[in-house]
Formats: sequence, structure tokens, C-alpha cells
Amino acid sequence: MKRLMFIIPMLTCCFALTCLSFTDVKNSYLVLQVDTTQKYEQYSYVNEKGETVVPYNRYLQCYTDTIRTIGFVYKSNVGCIAINNKGEELFNVYMVDNGNDYPVDGLFRILDESGQKMGVANMEGQVVVNPKYDAIFPYHEGLAAVAMGCKTVRPADDPEHEYTVGGKWGFIDKQGNEVVPLQYDSIANHRQVKNNKVLVLKDGKWKALQLSGR
Repeated sequence: MKRLMFIIPMLTCCFALTCLSFTDVKNSYLVLQVDTTQKYEQYSYVNEKGETVVPYNRYLQCYTDTIRTIGFVYKSNVGCIAINNKGEELFNVYMVDNGNDYPVDGLFRILDESGQKMGVANMEGQVVVNPKYDAIFPYHEGLAAVAMGCKTVRPADDPEHEYTVGGKWGFIDKQGNEVVPLQYDSIANHRQVKNNKVLVLKDGKWKALQLSGR
């Protein structure tokens, strides 16, 4: 009986510690600190206890004020990357307008280490699609246009605005499934989906493609 009375408090204590550990991780966050006393602004992150997790000068830019799951920062010679609420680097992020890709329905585009292949991640810091496509357009109504074998063109007179030519195109859903095979030569404005249809080009002919399974 004494042994049982001793074991029960131990189990209760272990359960309480487990719950406490889970709560600490779930509720942890990072807050951006900006030093404006220098010639150029410097950035760091502190946790909920005021402890420095990301020191000054590690990143040139920090795009997220409070990181509860993931945030976006700019690293010299790398580009935009995602970090979690522990300050750990997760993956490279596709850049738009000199900042991180805009999440749509909690999804955004990521890059491999070469910066050539694109994938998809969510705001929980999980990779949904490993970087394998040459192009991915932003999600629209639950689908994203993707391509293989295409090329990105940056005009010399306007290098900040690029466009994509060639390749074979299709669509993926929010889970990364290829719901439309990559067999089309072009997709006419992937945001112009009407009556669940989109215009696609194949063998020199445009046709309305019925989108299903969204």
C-alpha cells in the first residue's frame, strides 16, 4: 500500500511536467528588438522571458515583429529564410517585392539551397511540397499553377520584375497533390478561374480546362 501511495504522486508529477513542457513550447514566442542608435538599424529577437535568442547583426532585415510559430528574416549572401520561435533556421523563402513571399491560406513558396527549385511550406513551419518545381505561382482558390522545364526571365531594364516562359504546366492542391498533370504549354492568367475553369494551351490550341477536386 505504501508503495502504491509513493508511485501515484510520481506519476502525477511526471504528467504535470509533460503538460508544462508542452505548454511552454506552445506558448513561447520571439519579439523583435531594433537598435536605432547605429548608422544602420540592427535587429535581434528576445523570447518571452526577455532572453536574447537571435543576437544583433545575425540578419540584415527582420520582417516579422512577433514570431509565435515562424517568422521571416533576410540573411546576407542567402536571401530570405524562415526561422521558428526558437530562432532555428528552417528553409529558404521565395522573395517578393524585397520581402518574403506573401502567405495565401497559410501557404507560401520556398526554395532549395541553390535557389533554383521551388516548393511550398505552411505557417507551422512544415514543408508541404519539397522544392522540385521550376516555377510555382501563388495559390488561388485552393490551387497553385506549377511548372517544370520553364525559364525565368528578368528584363535588363526592370530586373525586379520577372516572368516565366516555356515548360510544362499543371496544378497542385493545398496538400501538394498534382490534381492537373504537367502537360500544358501555358496557363492563361492562373487567377482568372471562372465557373471552375481555366484557359490552358496545348499543341498550339487554347481550351477551357475543367478544374475538379478543389
